[in-house]
Amino acid sequence: MLIFELTADMDSLGLAGRLTECGAASYVVSSPGPSVVCECGPALHSRVAQLVAGVLTREWLQARVVERVCRMEPLWPAEEVQFHALVEICESRLKSRPVAGHTLDEWQASLARALVSHFRRSVCIALEPFVRFRLHRVVVDLAHRVRDRMMASALEDEYEESLSMLRYMLDEHPLCEAEMHVYVTPDGVWITDAEGGIVTDEQIELVALQDDDVTSEDLAMTLLITKSPWRIVVHDAYPEAPWPSFSETVTRVFGHRAVPCPGCPTCRPNWSPAACCEGFASDLGSPRAVRRRLTPEAERTSDAPVENELGEGQGGSLA
Repeated sequence: MLIFELTADMDSLGLAGRLTECGAASYVVSSPGPSVVCECGPALHSRVAQLVAGVLTREWLQARVVERVCRMEPLWPAEEVQFHALVEICESRLKSRPVAGHTLDEWQASLARALVSHFRRSVCIALEPFVRFRLHRVVVDLAHRVRDRMMASALEDEYEESLSMLRYMLDEHPLCEAEMHVYVTPDGVWITDAEGGIVTDEQIELVALQDDDVTSEDLAMTLLITKSPWRIVVHDAYPEAPWPSFSETVTRVFGHRAVPCPGCPTCRPNWSPAACCEGFASDLGSPRAVRRRLTPEAERTSDAPVENELGEGQGGSLA
């Protein structure tokens, strides 16, 4: 006979039912505290230990992770925390993702061995302190992962809202029969027309100069929405940009109107950030005056790449 002492929030009836199904007749005793009495001999100890360990690394683990995350972020809805905790635990198990140094299957096997060892010393075991001590690091690790997952989800929701706002603003501007090229680099964003001339807007830049938080990406997006070109060619020389990248934002805002560069000399694989700075000039001696311009030959859309030159752009600053 084995006696498992549980806490009030643990499913004693569910555990008793599972033990009975595996051949170990069990029943619940509610006094003085909830307990499950398992009528089984030593031959079934290993099987019982595996089943109990499975319950602990699933239901118990999820409940404790949710409990910890809710303490860390008390304003988050418990239902949402529970959902993300379930997803994280299931993914960790299915993908054999290490948690606190071991996979969940390995933690479960370790718990089962510890239970069998305990059965040899005593028929009574308090499950809560037994598992809390052994899975503490697992709970902490998973709680931080769930928290990070939920924060990332919140950022994605915020990003989607900003995309919706940008699309709404774009719909307010009539479509312009013009082609523009967007050059995304680690140093900033530049926009040219189909002939390689820098595209600027003095009024937009004048307003931007009054706000130190405005970046070249903010200016470029405002300019693209205001001009509303029918076609945008995105030259992405910064594929490792932090999410969300400007290239992705342009593509998701303008949809089919934004297309990736098919492979001009500027975007070829051996392009380097240092090379992009060659040909940039500063008319005013400030970062905002840095410009990038391609000659018309570089912007011709022909099957064979044409060597291009970088020169100074005319007009106001976008960077």
